[in-house]
Amino acid sequence: MPLFSQLGMYWRFARDLRKFLKDPITLEQSRQIVRQRLLDREEYLLAIVKRTVYDNKRSPYLELLRLAGCEYGDFEGMARSVGIEDTLKKLCEKGVYVTIEEFKCKKEIKRGSKSFQVKERDFDNPCLSHHFEVRSGGSRSAGTRTLYDYEFLAANRAVSLRLLLDAYNAFDIPHAFCFHIMPGGGPSRMLVQAKVGKIPVKWFSQVDTRNFKPSLKNRLGNDYIIYMGRIFGAKFPRPEFVSMDNTHQIAKWMADTIKRQGGCYMATFTSTAVRICHASRQNGLDISGAKFSVTGEPITEAKRKEIEAVGASVCPHFVFTEAGYVGIGCFSPFEADDVHFLKDSFALIQHRRQVPHAGASVDAFLFTSLLLSGPKVLLNVESGDYGVVETRSCGCKFEELGLTEHIHHIRGFDKLTSAGMTFIGTDLLRIMDHVLPARFGGSSTDYQIVEEEDSKGHTSMNILVSPDVGSIDEKELIHTVLAELGRGQDSNRLMAEVWAESNTLRVKRIRPLATARGKILPLHIQKLGREGSI
Repeated sequence: MPLFSQLGMYWRFARDLRKFLKDPITLEQSRQIVRQRLLDREEYLLAIVKRTVYDNKRSPYLELLRLAGCEYGDFEGMARSVGIEDTLKKLCEKGVYVTIEEFKCKKEIKRGSKSFQVKERDFDNPCLSHHFEVRSGGSRSAGTRTLYDYEFLAANRAVSLRLLLDAYNAFDIPHAFCFHIMPGGGPSRMLVQAKVGKIPVKWFSQVDTRNFKPSLKNRLGNDYIIYMGRIFGAKFPRPEFVSMDNTHQIAKWMADTIKRQGGCYMATFTSTAVRICHASRQNGLDISGAKFSVTGEPITEAKRKEIEAVGASVCPHFVFTEAGYVGIGCFSPFEADDVHFLKDSFALIQHRRQVPHAGASVDAFLFTSLLLSGPKVLLNVESGDYGVVETRSCGCKFEELGLTEHIHHIRGFDKLTSAGMTFIGTDLLRIMDHVLPARFGGSSTDYQIVEEEDSKGHTSMNILVSPDVGSIDEKELIHTVLAELGRGQDSNRLMAEVWAESNTLRVKRIRPLATARGKILPLHIQKLGREGSI
C-alpha cells in the first residue's frame, strides 16, 4: 500500500474510533440484526452483487458472469425464482466460482479457452472506508492483504461475539486473549471486544519480538491502536510475551482469576488452549470453570477431551481472514467441532473438486458474502476447506435465532495448520519438490510432509525423509524449511517463528506414504471426515 494511502488509513482510524467505541453493541441489537438479515438475505445478495460486481468493472466475478451469459437481470430473476443457494449452484455449474489458488492469486483464472490474471485488490470491496490492514501468510509472496473497516468489525465479528458471550454465559466474567501482535490478529480482536463492551484485562502473545522483529509499520500500528484507544477511554492492555514453553504462566493467571472472581474467558488458538490445559495439570493449577473460545485450527475429539479434562469448557469458531466469522460454536454439539453456520451473513454451497497433492476429491466449501461491509467480495469462493453441512435441531440459543444449519468435520484440503498458523499447500509443494532435494540430496519422491495429531491433542507436521537419502542434519533441514516459509512479508515470518517456537516440524526417517493409487505426493494430508477418509 502506498505511503499516502497508509497515512490516510491511519487518519480515518483515529477519526472514526471515538464513534466506534462510544456505542457498544447490545445483546438485543445483535439478535435483531441477525433476525432481520435472515429475513432479507435475498435483498442483501442482490445489493452486494449489483454494487460490487456488476457496477465494478474491475471485479473478477463480472468476467466470469459474462462468460456464463448472466447479466444482472438474469441473476436477479434466478435469485427471486429459485432462491440464493440454487442460483449459486447453477452459476457454479457454468464456471462462476473461484478456487482457493485463484483467490490467493497463485494461478490465473481459466474457464474453457478463456483465461485472465487477477490481483488481490480486485477482490476488495469497493464500498468501504478502510481503517486498518491485516495479512494472512503466503510463502515467497506478500500473502493475502485484507482491509478492514469498523462497520465490518461491528456487523460481523462484534454481533457474533455478543451472541456467543450470551449463549456461553461469559459476558460477566473477566476476559483475556492470546493472539499475536500485528501482523497477527491481536489488535483487531481488541477492537471487537471493545465494541461489545468487554475490553480484555490481559493480552498474551506467544511471539517474542526479540526473535521476530515486525516491520516499522506493524510496530507503529500495534502502539497506535493501543494509544488511540486509551485516548478515547478504552483501557487497552499491552501484549505480554509468554513463550510456548511457559504457558503455565497463562494457566496460573487463569487459576488466580477464577479463584478471585469466579470465572475466566480466554480466546485463543485451539492448540494454545490445549497447551494451557496441559500446563495446568502438570503444575497442579485449578482452572476448572474456565471458558475457552478457540479458532485457528480444527478442534478434534482429542483436543476437546484435553480441554474438558481440566474442568474447562470450549467453544469453537469457523473463521477465515478474508470473511470473518462464518460459523460459531453450538452449545449442544453433535460433533467436537460442531458450529452454527452464519446464514445471515453468508451463503454456502459445496462442489466436488480434485486435490492434486492429496490424490483425492472433496466437496469443497464455496462461500458468498451477503454483507456490504465485508472486506472481500466473495461469490462462490473456496476457503480451502470441506466438511459436513446439515440442518438439524439442537435447542441452543442460536437455533432460536433461526441459525439451524450446522457445519462439522471441518478440514482443510489445501493447507496445513498448527499452532494457529496456516500455510496453503502450494506454498509447501516447492519446498518438498525442489528446495530439499537440491539442498540435501535425493529426489522429490524422497520428501513428504504429513500432518499428525498425538493422543494429547497436539498437532505436528512430520517431514518424512526416505532412508535412501542417506545421512542428513535434521536440525538444518527443519531450519531450511522454516527459512523458506518465512521469506517475504511480516505475516510469513511471524507464522514461521510460531512454528519454530512450538516445535511444529519434526523429521521422521521413513519412506514417504503412497496414496491408494500408489502415488507419492509432496503433501500427505491425513484428514478424517465422517466416512473415515478424505
